[in-house]
Formats: sequence, structure tokens, C-alpha cells
Amino acid sequence: MQYLRDPERILQQNYANIREQLTLDAFTPAQQQVVIHLVRAYGDPLLAQHILFSQHAIDVALKTIKKRNNILYDVELVRHTLDTTLLYQEPLSFLGKAAVISHAKASKQTRAMTAVDYWKPYMAGSIILIGESATASLRLLEILKEGAPKPALIVTTSRGFVNAEAAKRILWEQHADLGVECIVLAGTRGGGVLAATIMNALLMLQQGIYV
Repeated sequence: MQYLRDPERILQQNYANIREQLTLDAFTPAQQQVVIHLVRAYGDPLLAQHILFSQHAIDVALKTIKKRNNILYDVELVRHTLDTTLLYQEPLSFLGKAAVISHAKASKQTRAMTAVDYWKPYMAGSIILIGESATASLRLLEILKEGAPKPALIVTTSRGFVNAEAAKRILWEQHADLGVECIVLAGTRGGGVLAATIMNALLMLQQGIYV
């Protein structure tokens, strides 16, 4: 059988095929980089129709990365998909913290949601990645309205048919009033791999790596 075997050629052919199938006119050149990486990770060009960028999301993300501010995430799948060769610092999550586990169990709520309250000392000027948990996204909105320190950027790709679509819609509708930038994958599609893919794409942009 004849097929491509060279990993570099396979990668470049992927990007070439994606560009042929996408209409990217609605996105800035920097946003296009994020979109291309997301479509490759998800495997469906139609995903591009559901990717939303707030006005200054990319610029704020690059400045935040340069400052080496905190990166917070909701589930371990996000952490495992982040490219460690691009990271400047260790991302933070408190999902496995004993107090989080016991509090979540006692309160009958998700651990990801419970862990959000432990983010507060680390949130100011941070990048927050919510890849799976809509309850974490909604709790984040609650504590921001209560006066918690503002992150610089919220990335949310939570998936599912309970809470997920609404949580992302509410963030998109309220991010300006909250004073935070955001990148949102609207609808029920999503997952931790996609949140990490967005972060990897932003890290690549900041380091001048383009596809």
C-alpha cells in the first residue's frame, strides 16, 4: 500500500487540507492559528463555526503568557494534553486536594466545581482553562460576580447536554460586564483536549511558531 509515512509530511498535509476546507475570513491571522489547531484536534472543519473570540482575547493571552502568570485548569485531561515543551510554568489545579474531595462529597457537587473556590488566591491576571466541567464554569461566574480576582482570559470548551451549552453562552454574554476576555467553543461540543489545544496554540503564537 502507498501512504504517507513521514510524520513531518503528514503534519504539513493535515494543515494544508484543513486550510483548503476552511473559510477563515471571519478570523484575524492570529485567531486563524487557534482555529486550525482546534479543527485538526477535533477532526471536523465545521467546528470553526462554533469558535468565539472576544475582542482582545489573543492580545491579552500573549501578554499574560509573557508575564508568566498562572494557568488554572479544571480536569487532568487538560493538563495531560498541554505541551510541556511550550509551558513556562506548572499549571495549577486542586482537583486532587483532600479538602476538595471531602467538600465535594459532603456538598453533593462536582469536584471540579468545588476546586474553583481554591483558585481565588491564584486567579488575578491568570489564564483559566475549563475543558470539561460546566459546573466549574458556572461556579467561576458566581465567584467573579462575588468579587473574586479577575483572570485575564477564560477558555471554555466544556461539553455535554446538561449545563455545558448554557454555561458557555452565559460567559459569552457576560464577559464584557465581568471585564474578562474569553475564547468559547459554543454549543454542546468540546472536551479537555480542545481547551489544552487552544492553550498550546496560544503558547506557540507567543513563541512565534506558526502553521
